[in-house]
Amino acid sequence: MHIRITPAEVLGLVKVAGQPVPPVISSVSGEGDVVRVVADLRRLDTLPGPLKLAVRIAPIVRADVRVAAFASGVATLEVEANAAGLPAHRLLSLAAAPIEQALAKQDLPPGVVDIQHDARIAVDVERLLEAKLPGLTVTNLRLADGEIVLDGSVG
Repeated sequence: MHIRITPAEVLGLVKVAGQPVPPVISSVSGEGDVVRVVADLRRLDTLPGPLKLAVRIAPIVRADVRVAAFASGVATLEVEANAAGLPAHRLLSLAAAPIEQALAKQDLPPGVVDIQHDARIAVDVERLLEAKLPGLTVTNLRLADGEIVLDGSVG
């Protein structure tokens, strides 16, 4: 199976499946091998202390996300984010707890997203999909032409 889907279409599918789109996401789009995300951090219910201060100064974050690698069902994403022109990706590790809480609200297994200290995020795609689409095995994941390209099988 070969699936090509835009980031906006993914959000549409999430809505159709009856799952809420995280309110922090203002917009998402694809361009080349990058997914561009705009987030309004003021929409988060709880924030760690250091992030509360940062949000007061620069509440809107723009992030470019690339797939750096995909192996054993895990996608490693590189994130370059800025808020008011400042390199916000250096604060990414502070967002780990709010991200984990958002995933738990959607009944996803804990630990499927690992925020790393080098502005990378490891996403266990296999476990994430197993929770919502049992039987789907992903063999490759990449970004191309503004779309998410997924190769896999159903079994």
